[in-house]
Amino acid sequence: MMLPTTSKDSEIKDGENRTLIKIVERPTFILKTREGESRAVSPSQRNGHKKDTDISSGAPTKIPDSIRMFSICPEMITCIKFMDENMQLCENPIDYLSDQQDFLVVGCLGAQGVGKSTIMSLLTSHYLSNIFQVQDLSHYESDATNCTTGIDFFISKNRVIYLDTQPILSGLVTDYSVCFDQKKATTDFVNTDSNLELQSLQFAAFLFSVCHVIIFVQDWFIDPNLVRFLQTAEMLKPSSTTIMDQDYVEYYPHVVFLHNKVELQDFMPTIIDQMKEFYNKIFSSSRLQTHSGIDMSHYSIENGLNLFLIPSRKEDMIFCENGKSLIDKLRTKIHGVTRNPMTPTVLTEKSWYHYVSKVMEAIKKSHLSSEYGRLMP
Repeated sequence: MMLPTTSKDSEIKDGENRTLIKIVERPTFILKTREGESRAVSPSQRNGHKKDTDISSGAPTKIPDSIRMFSICPEMITCIKFMDENMQLCENPIDYLSDQQDFLVVGCLGAQGVGKSTIMSLLTSHYLSNIFQVQDLSHYESDATNCTTGIDFFISKNRVIYLDTQPILSGLVTDYSVCFDQKKATTDFVNTDSNLELQSLQFAAFLFSVCHVIIFVQDWFIDPNLVRFLQTAEMLKPSSTTIMDQDYVEYYPHVVFLHNKVELQDFMPTIIDQMKEFYNKIFSSSRLQTHSGIDMSHYSIENGLNLFLIPSRKEDMIFCENGKSLIDKLRTKIHGVTRNPMTPTVLTEKSWYHYVSKVMEAIKKSHLSSEYGRLMP
């Protein structure tokens, strides 16, 4: 509403001169709030008021997607078959995997009877006992076969995947018909021992591609053939990507040298130093990550050799640090290891499973693997 404009005349006397000044008053505006319209509220006040209302109303909060995914995944109570002895990937494990990226894969390699499954069962014993079947004398007498054929799979609540493999270079594994049907028809791979070694190398090369940590179990120090085996498996490992990317560094896992059933005298510092010197020289040019600080020290030593000794049961009672304590330490250090990306793209648990399938196919069709098998004596 606008009021009429009025004017005033005033005379101001300055000395003897008189000047007439005309003063015009400015218009005045009066604002009136419309009926039915509430007072304007700033966005921050409006949001804050809404937030307070939501909290006071007791509305249920949204559950994070990661927690929801874990609740959907069934919990495992024992290991299941991940890959059979003919290198055929099984489908059941994917039911236990989720679409989250924070996971760790631990594999185990070793010869017949060194205690691979025992070590894996001890590492998972804080969840359940005897998750991986352990071989004993009665098992040998009943059917004279391995407890573990192919690869067994178990995933823990904190998303650690354990892969227990059949023994490497084991004469008890005799069925290779599926893997080598075409090759057996030719003059190649006529030697059963050659087939045995090649299949073991393929299993090892496979684990080198899909695991963050490999536990290489031995029960004595040291078999030169096993050292040569690891070096050959590293050579046969397929590339983790087909894309030429200068910034990408080829993936290689952490390898832990674990000596099982160790006698008391082998814990002497001089003996341990000899072991370290041997491994440092043999794997000086290797791209396997053998110095990740996964050792028996109480504190992680940067660039320390991944060496662990587990005492035999008869020595367990008199040794200052028993086997259980060492297993707990091994588990803790494995869980805290750096998880380097296996591929240029970040993998989830489920996409890792699909990547596993591609790796296995690449190993089976590898020209380098075929040539190595053909040239074997």
